Amino acid sequence: METLSLAAFTSFVRANPLGVVATTAANGHPEAALVSFAVTEDGSLLFNANLSTRKVANLRANPRAAAVIGCTGSISVQAEGPAVIESGAARREAGQIYLDQFPGSRALDEAFALIRLTPDWLRSYDASAEPARVIETWK
Repeated sequence: METLSLAAFTSFVRANPLGVVATTAANGHPEAALVSFAVTEDGSLLFNANLSTRKVANLRANPRAAAVIGCTGSISVQAEGPAVIESGAARREAGQIYLDQFPGSRALDEAFALIRLTPDWLRSYDASAEPARVIETWK
């Protein structure tokens, strides 16, 4: 099976930053939210969230998340992996990357968490092809 390259993944996320992140609540139920994703050169996904949101509480208890990026076209990318709530120098560095991609965001506001999801599994799904084209990658 063909693999999804890092360059193709980062390019896709930059062109299609809107997506859904899913976390797991303490009761085991899934919870999903629409967010804007920035992407780092190494393929980590960055998003921010108010500290009072369910996703932040969920990630503190279970630091894995899933995401679907590309909600408006025929191609989407799914990602799964560990998610870290950044702090200190790492938060400032990741926050600058987020701000570069989303000027004016509140990524470094103290009332917000900045979260880094590092994919260990990716799947690209292209529904415009017949049959649909699926590319999976594990890190």
